[in-house]
Amino acid sequence: MGHSFGGYEAAFIITQTNLFKTAIAGSSITDLTSFFLTVNQNTGKPYMWRFQNQQWWMGKTPFEAPEFFHNNSPVHNAQTVNTPLLLWSGKADKQIDVRQSLEYYLALRRLGKKNILLLYPNEGHVFTDKENQIDLSLRLKQWFNYYLKKDTSAQWISAGLQ
Repeated sequence: MGHSFGGYEAAFIITQTNLFKTAIAGSSITDLTSFFLTVNQNTGKPYMWRFQNQQWWMGKTPFEAPEFFHNNSPVHNAQTVNTPLLLWSGKADKQIDVRQSLEYYLALRRLGKKNILLLYPNEGHVFTDKENQIDLSLRLKQWFNYYLKKDTSAQWISAGLQ
């Protein structure tokens, strides 16, 4: 389970291994090339600098090494996913474009992979509405209970996976 860069890691790791029974990725980056070309709406800074000397540390641009960006993008490896995934994001997230989660959700859905996307209107990268915080916390617990404890009482999961 992860959020933001941790969401990327959760979304990516399940493209590489079947070790986990389930995963959760919040506000995650799923396409490194499009993220490289994205601007943080809070700061106005493009994200490309993060690939040179921060978490991503790719050392090259997607123009110099497109295979690095492709191979490390969850959305481009969606066909290898066998782990049920819960994605979530605030629809008003100005730090990580909600389309990153939406595109991964749609790719997985198209491929018949088990996944659900929760979108919270009026929430940004960090949830501030107490009701939404409680709702998300409960759903995360229900998701883990569904897959780790075989507790199928959360009808939204069964309905959402069909």
